[in-house]
Amino acid sequence: MGGIRFGREKHMVNRVILVGRLTRDPEIVVSPKGLTIAKLRLATNSYSKDDDGNRQEDVQYHSLVAFDRLASICQEFLTRGKLIYAEGRLRSHEWDGKDGLRRYTTEVVMDQMKMLSPKPESPVENGQPAAEPVTA
Repeated sequence: MGGIRFGREKHMVNRVILVGRLTRDPEIVVSPKGLTIAKLRLATNSYSKDDDGNRQEDVQYHSLVAFDRLASICQEFLTRGKLIYAEGRLRSHEWDGKDGLRRYTTEVVMDQMKMLSPKPESPVENGQPAAEPVTA
């Protein structure tokens, strides 16, 4: 059994991979310092069978955020219903609401995103370059 060692850090992992559909268009915000921020909502579905053998669907909703170049790409190419691969790390926030109650939220800070939905038309046909997967 390992204990705490001074001078050497234990390796920890905070990694999330999601594949799902956007529930709405990305919300774009520009911070006072000029940082572009994209806020996204993603739905993931999983299926199981109940005791009677009927198929049951479980939908989970996830909050995602992207910064700078990745946020700009999300703004330009992503819309509601698009299927994406998102990879990043979990980040939690807590704050006091206007009603005085403590609020909590957890989001995925994306550092990679790939568009998985089929393209509506070929980039060669419309004379535009193809979008490539992006790493922040």
